[in-house]
Amino acid sequence: MRDERGLTLVEVLATLTILSIVSLIIWSIFFQGITFSKKATSKNVMIQESNIIISNLTNIHRGENKYEITSTGTNNCEITVTTDISNTEKQTQTFTHPQMCFEIITDIKNKQVGDPEPNKINPNENDVSLTITVKDNNDSTNIVTTSTYLYRMKGVGY
Repeated sequence: MRDERGLTLVEVLATLTILSIVSLIIWSIFFQGITFSKKATSKNVMIQESNIIISNLTNIHRGENKYEITSTGTNNCEITVTTDISNTEKQTQTFTHPQMCFEIITDIKNKQVGDPEPNKINPNENDVSLTITVKDNNDSTNIVTTSTYLYRMKGVGY
């Protein structure tokens, strides 16, 4: 009898095929995990930016008698707040980010139909409902929408 040792060509090809399939599956899972991680990190940054804007708008709402919120910039990707310091002097604050697009929608109580300035906050207005939408410029499917309610403390003279 012959003493045969080693692998046949069929066994080597079957092993290579199985290893290729397993490697391909592991490779795709790895890159899918990296993509998900980047998207989750981006979404967290977008939520943080939204919270910073809401915090600043809350401070403006509580501290200013009259202000105006508008979406400005290229494709309305910035939020601009203009406050009336006096009748002649105005102060402007702009919220922008190079990788994100900000949009704001205000829903002010008791607004008159056909009001030419829909985002102008009146000095008598105590409560303002607004929605901020943050879109990722690199991934159009990555969107964060935050609704909040700006209020003034009752009994405090602003």
